[in-house]
Amino acid sequence: MEEEYEQEFEFVNQFDVPVPYNYEPLRQSQTVPGRINGHRREMELWSIENQWRVEQVSWCLCAQCEPMPSAIERVCCREIDQYRALLEKLDLPEDITCLTRHHGFSSVCLDRQYRYTGYRQVVRWAFGTLGRQIRKPIPACVVAAIRKQYPEEGGTYKGFEWPDLGEASFL
Repeated sequence: MEEEYEQEFEFVNQFDVPVPYNYEPLRQSQTVPGRINGHRREMELWSIENQWRVEQVSWCLCAQCEPMPSAIERVCCREIDQYRALLEKLDLPEDITCLTRHHGFSSVCLDRQYRYTGYRQVVRWAFGTLGRQIRKPIPACVVAAIRKQYPEEGGTYKGFEWPDLGEASFL
């Protein structure tokens, strides 16, 4: 009887306890070559590989993007999976190739009192509500449209920065 019990539970580890989630499927990477999904490490590597974008605007697929100071900010709305999915879900006419040309963009992102809120609204529109210290790069065409609507005095803008994830940020 004891032998049957031992054979039946060979999947138990060396400490004689079950291994939780041992048979759960592993998550497959959802990264598609040529597209960006917004994970920080992938975006940092992508930014290094795409430094050539800093010198030109040929990377833009929607014809609305403007030059930005860093490669990570030089991304088109048609390159980021979530914005691409949003564009498909909105079922836009053929002549509208950019998120900023959709009538909902102005009501969601430009009908606010401040520029910062416009940035947050477009991220929420595409990604949903993000948690604390989670940031996503915004497409250059969207940043350009928001900056035109809410220009900064002197024309100096901060640009995209990853959050500081040190101990101090959690205190």
